[in-house]
Amino acid sequence: MIRTSPDFDRRAPHYEQHAPVQREAAAWLAEWLPERIDGPALELGAGTGLFTRHLAPVASRLVATDIAPRMVSAGVNALPGTTWSVADAAAPPRGDAYHWVFSCSLVQWLPDPGHAFRQWHGVSAPDARLLSGWFVRGTLAEFFAACPDASPFVWRDENEWRSLLRQAGWNPMRSEARVFTRHHADSGAMLREIHNAGAVIPRRLGIGRLRQALRDYDQMHLAEDGVTTTFAFLRVEAEKI
Repeated sequence: MIRTSPDFDRRAPHYEQHAPVQREAAAWLAEWLPERIDGPALELGAGTGLFTRHLAPVASRLVATDIAPRMVSAGVNALPGTTWSVADAAAPPRGDAYHWVFSCSLVQWLPDPGHAFRQWHGVSAPDARLLSGWFVRGTLAEFFAACPDASPFVWRDENEWRSLLRQAGWNPMRSEARVFTRHHADSGAMLREIHNAGAVIPRRLGIGRLRQALRDYDQMHLAEDGVTTTFAFLRVEAEKI
């Protein structure tokens, strides 16, 4: 499976130039932000601040966190007016109960998202809101058709995610899925971009199997203008039960 690279934070200086889909998704998620966010707010998995840039102008007391120290350092440099902290999204920092909890392009990486949702529930105020977006089933469908054993984790659809949220004490008020597409010269260029954004193919897949998968990908999808890669993204707003 594809997983977050152990040296993910070393990619901080160049992360954003390899994360155009994450940038688009952040802007789309930001369409659901209120005009003003009063009270303590927490962002988890903030990275270098792609979504934080949308939060900072409207949030009065924002804490942005990421597990990667160099990502946090990059965020501090980009948005020094925001409070930044190194923290695991599955063990969020405690303090004043948060009125809002945010995350963007994070949840698909969590090994136990239900546990994380419960932890977020535990650090939030009684009337808290959750606004989050992440990649769902359908993402990289072209690549996984050529190489099913490279699937990164358990892919879930919108209904499955809504159920997980409810089980963790969050009531989904609205949700919407959207497909983003990227065009690359070939499958190798696609894979390099994903790798540079922090995902890697595990060694157990084997270089021979990977090369064959890329050849199959190109054979199935390569056109005069290259290959198209699909990214399915879900945005959700939920209230604490």
